[in-house]
Amino acid sequence: MNTEKHGKQAGVIGLRSEVRTGDPAIVEEIVRSTGFFREDEVTVAVELVRERLDKGAESGYEFIFAQAGSQTVGYSCFGLIPCTLHSFDLYWIATHRDHMNRGIGRRLLEETESVIRILGGTGIYVETSSKPLYTPTRAFYEKNSYRVKARFEDFYDRGDDKIVYVKYLSPANQKV
Repeated sequence: MNTEKHGKQAGVIGLRSEVRTGDPAIVEEIVRSTGFFREDEVTVAVELVRERLDKGAESGYEFIFAQAGSQTVGYSCFGLIPCTLHSFDLYWIATHRDHMNRGIGRRLLEETESVIRILGGTGIYVETSSKPLYTPTRAFYEKNSYRVKARFEDFYDRGDDKIVYVKYLSPANQKV
């Protein structure tokens, strides 16, 4: 992937898709820095990176990392939903707290969508919490044309619903 300049605030953001041996610790730092996730959720985020390192593409997890110079400042994790042909889950997208509100999350999302489209994906599904803490997260998805597809009451905990968003993509061979 090429280094691109995306907006004045983001500066030069490089993107990479290869997972490196140091990435589990980097992902842990990024996810912890946000202040959004419980300990068990942090563990899962790190486990997905390790699984990709151990199994490669066979893991089913794809990654895109955002680089500001030599520092990894954000990432996305996504994959084809098992037993589907064109539907992808966006498992994680996070930007380090010190680099938020600079367009990095949007850049990661755009690149993730582009890669999913190239892989033949036509639907991207993402789930998030209904807790007030996640209001900016939900606004981020809605601003980027994701629509609420389902809501599961008390899914994560009492008063903490799971909200599922979807965005439908045009196939890669069609103009958007």
